[in-house]
Amino acid sequence: MIIFMPVSIFENKPEFCPFGHQLWPGGAQVSWKPCICAPAREGAERGRGLGHVWVSCRACRDQRRQTMFYEPPHDIRHHQAGV
Repeated sequence: MIIFMPVSIFENKPEFCPFGHQLWPGGAQVSWKPCICAPAREGAERGRGLGHVWVSCRACRDQRRQTMFYEPPHDIRHHQAGV
């Protein structure tokens, strides 16, 4: 299924992970995670959907590290939906 969004999925697209690996092109896994935290609700009001786009570094995964970037940033005081 293809879903068209009226806005870009990134407001702050990361170029590198915290360990210096280049994320684009092909160095990142991009997915969607539903959430009801305040930043996700604010994003939904702007047409971005109720949740977060998350980016995970493939090189870090291969090195058994976990690095993730959430757009919009996740408020850790809220649990994510489905978790």
